[in-house]
Amino acid sequence: MKKLNIATILMVLVLVLSTMAAPATVKASDSNKPYGYTYDDAATNKTVYKFYGFSETKKVYVLSKEFYSKGTYLYRSDGTLITNQLAGSGSKFNGFAENSYFYSITKTGGLTQIDTQNRPTEILESGAIRLNYNSDDIAYTVTTTSGTFYLKNLKPAPEKDDDDEYNQSPTVKKSPNRVDIYTNSANETVYEGYKNGKLKVKLIVSSNGSRVLNATARVRLTDTLQGAKFLGMDHSYNVYLYEKNSLYRFKQGNWYNASRLALSGNYKSFKKDDNGFISKIVTSKSSYTMKQLTTASKWKAKKTYVVSKSGYKTLYRKGSTSSYTLSLKSGILKLNGKKVASGVSKYGFINGKTFVYSKKGTGFSATLKNPKKTKKVCTGVKNFKINSVGITTKIVTTKGTRKF
Repeated sequence: MKKLNIATILMVLVLVLSTMAAPATVKASDSNKPYGYTYDDAATNKTVYKFYGFSETKKVYVLSKEFYSKGTYLYRSDGTLITNQLAGSGSKFNGFAENSYFYSITKTGGLTQIDTQNRPTEILESGAIRLNYNSDDIAYTVTTTSGTFYLKNLKPAPEKDDDDEYNQSPTVKKSPNRVDIYTNSANETVYEGYKNGKLKVKLIVSSNGSRVLNATARVRLTDTLQGAKFLGMDHSYNVYLYEKNSLYRFKQGNWYNASRLALSGNYKSFKKDDNGFISKIVTSKSSYTMKQLTTASKWKAKKTYVVSKSGYKTLYRKGSTSSYTLSLKSGILKLNGKKVASGVSKYGFINGKTFVYSKKGTGFSATLKNPKKTKKVCTGVKNFKINSVGITTKIVTTKGTRKF
């Protein structure tokens, strides 16, 4: 097929755009721009492409569009075939742009634009080589035999180096030390970290992209994850996640005390190596290797308070960076993952040093330092009362109310 020169390309583009509806762009501030997320699904051998937009009403990222490819075939998330003319799978040839349009390089080197109605339009006949990405994993330029051009208007753009970190396509992970990602039947995203070929850490992200479960340790790490792009693990199988404008690190085996990491600029994304481990953290100002990361040691709670979630409560102490978590499952009460008592029905923190729980109607208290050394508080426990910051202040019994 004869290649178009640049002048012809621009003229064709103007004619195409003049007959098309305006793109459905995602309204977002500079800090909440949409982002793309591409990964190889280890369970199905397909490449998944996701587009997340920021919801101004919900104040969270939501999955707006999703495609997947196998070889030269591109499908909608429901399995509907869009085209069978792809040059190949992976971000080198396919990806979402900021306006939520999807771009694909074809077998013949053409460039196809797929609009919000999933309608493909060829905007270049030949010469396309690869797509290039920004730090939000959004495709924004295409490299051709005639140069590099912006996707939004095909105007000339700066050249990208062949080893650019945002231009690497997914690779098949076969190392015994690796992180596999796949989507299960509940539409949850699963991360499996393998060490010497054996599963070491399994993380499950809820279908809405906000909750993270450490399925190996049976601990919920967060209910407010920003989205799939904001989770990963390093070579030591430490887990990193981003929530509410902060990046946290859970050290392997210590799943109840996350460290808040100090960053220059706003977090943008993780960059991973060929085996799926985090190699860099990218912010709006710079990028950092794992060795460069340091905890935000100056961050301290301004007051003592408790955050209660389904199945557990976390205590933050005034003037301290540490936290303590009480969890209850099947009547077993644990403090930071270690069993305290069985047959427990209610529990809570009295202050920054002491907690209380009821067992068969009897109330007991214990300190964080000596959680198994208990003191009988009362009998006939009916309920616990908590204040506005989650501290247990009263026990309601059959004989009245006891204050702490």
